[in-house]
Amino acid sequence: MELDARKQRILQAIVEDYVATAEPVGSQVLVQRYSLGVKSATVRNEMAEMSERGYLRQPHTSAGRVPSDRGYRFYVNRLMALPVIQEGEAARMRQAVSSASSELDTILRKTCQLLTAMTRLPALATPPSLGDTELRQVFVSPAGAAKTLLVLLFSTGHTESRVIADLALSASEALLLANAMNAHFVGSALSLLRGIVPSAETVPGELWRLSDAWIRLCQEAVQAARAAGEDADEMVIEGTHAALEHPEFRDVDRLSQFLTLLQERAALLEMLERALVTTVPAHSAARSVSAVQMTIGAESGLPGMMDYAVVSSPYYVGAREAGTIGVFGPTRMDYARSAAAVDLMARTVGEILTQLRVAP
Repeated sequence: MELDARKQRILQAIVEDYVATAEPVGSQVLVQRYSLGVKSATVRNEMAEMSERGYLRQPHTSAGRVPSDRGYRFYVNRLMALPVIQEGEAARMRQAVSSASSELDTILRKTCQLLTAMTRLPALATPPSLGDTELRQVFVSPAGAAKTLLVLLFSTGHTESRVIADLALSASEALLLANAMNAHFVGSALSLLRGIVPSAETVPGELWRLSDAWIRLCQEAVQAARAAGEDADEMVIEGTHAALEHPEFRDVDRLSQFLTLLQERAALLEMLERALVTTVPAHSAARSVSAVQMTIGAESGLPGMMDYAVVSSPYYVGAREAGTIGVFGPTRMDYARSAAAVDLMARTVGEILTQLRVAP
């Protein structure tokens, strides 16, 4: 049964008041703080009915009400105001990420740190899969007497360099070799590069007879890049200290439980995956950030996650969905601000990684 306009207004006031104060909300408080146009007794009756219908719950017999998972869900789908990030703040966030590094891990960590600063919640991100990493450019240069420098740059921003001893190349030969390798191998996925062996047709003329050393080192560099990617192929989590700011975690046992959950990477990954299939209806007030998804409390279906929520969004490298970024915290969170911040940072990191991938 649909909530009528008065119940919706009361529910919205309860959610926003509870998010702001962390205190159960009573009818008298609502009448005093909000222009509901009715008396306390009427508000009390409406709250009792919404409790029976599962939108509110009462922590203690004599306490006011707090939103239930169902109440939060109705709020974010139907009542939440359109979230807005001011352009000045958005520009600062983009600049901070873009100037951080060209390394994938550093970019993701900086993005999560900024997301925590915007929401006061722990932030997490998953990196693009290793199989999507591509060779972006090869550099070959003389490096002194009888030495040649080989540098491989990958789409994640990761670089591998090797010095080939006893191989003297002129600047023109080094350029010729680099051009040949770039022409044949740039754009190849890292998962395929390991099996690529340059041939006499790939490498021009006299350089082929000198190729054994640089073929071996090139393969070593690819292997090292794979190893680096495998080490980084885990969820990035930043801002665990932000939990200390929330009243829910003044209880030491609950704080300990929450921090333990942040170490349960498999459960968090599963929660993120489930969040991405939780769709926000098209009529949602949050439609301007429709890529952002929210999993609230028991919606996760995961033991230990019932008191928590995740607000997340996929990010894209080009047109391809590459990973996920989001925030994780108690169900009592500012969903509007979180949705706007997650949307901004997902778009920002996607744009930056896309630029790195297509840069010459």
